[in-house]
Amino acid sequence: MPQLPLPQRGQPLDVSYLYQMASTINDLVVQVSPTNSNNVKIKPVTGSASSVPTASAAMYCETKNLFSNKDVTAGQTESFDIDFQFKIPPVVVATPWNKNSSSPDVSIFITNVTNSKATFVAKFSSNGKANVDVNIIAIGIPNWNV
Repeated sequence: MPQLPLPQRGQPLDVSYLYQMASTINDLVVQVSPTNSNNVKIKPVTGSASSVPTASAAMYCETKNLFSNKDVTAGQTESFDIDFQFKIPPVVVATPWNKNSSSPDVSIFITNVTNSKATFVAKFSSNGKANVDVNIIAIGIPNWNV
């Protein structure tokens, strides 16, 4: 984008210079105005989709330690929650991370998502000592957005 020449001290403002300022401001407005391509649309299971500018969307990320050297058995399940604050239920993704190769395989299931909490169940496929963290990402419309 072109820059406006700075006026000299004492230089009278003329129509040409004011036109350049207005034109440059209008160019800037066009470049930063929101478009459909920079909006986030969040659609809950029930209801209609809500849309906000990408810059107004919120992302909550957390790595939660679930187990450190805990003895588990095949088929054992453990529930846990993550708290956050969104206007409507966000999109939530959870990925387990076995912190060492001898940790039994674990699956994470999302059982419920509200605007303030996500509930998960961890289920083990074999016996052993569990060393598991889970990475959680929630993307949605924050409460402070109207």
